[in-house]
Amino acid sequence: MLRIRLRRGGKRNQPSYRVVVADKPAPRDGRFIENLGHYNPLTDPVTLEVNKDRVEHWMSLGAQPTETVHRLLYKHGIIETEPPKRVTKPTRAEREAAEAALAAENQDDDGAAEADTPSAEVTNEEETPEDSSS
Repeated sequence: MLRIRLRRGGKRNQPSYRVVVADKPAPRDGRFIENLGHYNPLTDPVTLEVNKDRVEHWMSLGAQPTETVHRLLYKHGIIETEPPKRVTKPTRAEREAAEAALAAENQDDDGAAEADTPSAEVTNEEETPEDSSS
């Protein structure tokens, strides 16, 4: 299976990438079939220069872009199909909001059930004062 993916180059802490067509099992910086362009994330705005005709050619032959390349090509208007959404774990705030909503639903359900039956209040009358003798 062919993939359109990024091949890293550049110095340490100064990445630059080439957009290449490679076999899926080939190493990230290893053997590739064709160089389609380059991508530099350090420039402002980022630089992406690819040969659109060759990208369309390889995609017509069945090459699949990786998630990152798909996102880049879509952002720069080379591909019309929107990249797939990433499946991520919910954040702590999202988990707490979901738990609060679930608790509120449970309270509403309990409140409706308690309205039908008389409620019994439980009180603790056996409180013992603490002895302050030393």
